[in-house]
Amino acid sequence: MKKGKVTRVHHIGVTVNDAEKTVEKWKELMDCDGKVVDIPENGLKIGVLEVADVTFFFNEITDPDKKDSAEELELPVVFGGHQIVNKSGEGITHIAFESTDLDYHVNKAKELGFNPLREEGKDSLEGICNFIDPNDATLPLEFMQPVEGKDNPLE
Repeated sequence: MKKGKVTRVHHIGVTVNDAEKTVEKWKELMDCDGKVVDIPENGLKIGVLEVADVTFFFNEITDPDKKDSAEELELPVVFGGHQIVNKSGEGITHIAFESTDLDYHVNKAKELGFNPLREEGKDSLEGICNFIDPNDATLPLEFMQPVEGKDNPLE
């Protein structure tokens, strides 16, 4: 099996109640730029902000019927930890790592006893992704692999 490599932390996913308010406060606090992208077809707003070379995705679920559970959402990114975070409010839901080979990291996770949430990678942002079951990894981990030529809707 060809060995893949984690090249960077792609983003840290955070559930928030108001993406715009969160981004504005973080921009002011951290003296940085940020923006909010509305994806109404997915019932989601994503605030994107970079601090110290780490990208944060502030995920606001805008569909009132889906606020209590993110399990049924078809999003560019799957959020595995919302059920826990929503009970206490806002918080980190996952950490996404960019990989040179998604299949390598998913198969390695399986070998180590971690279960991926999907058998196949899912179309996501500028590439493909898969999550590791949060029950295996404590915090949902995501692996993302860019696909050359695919546009990122958040840019």
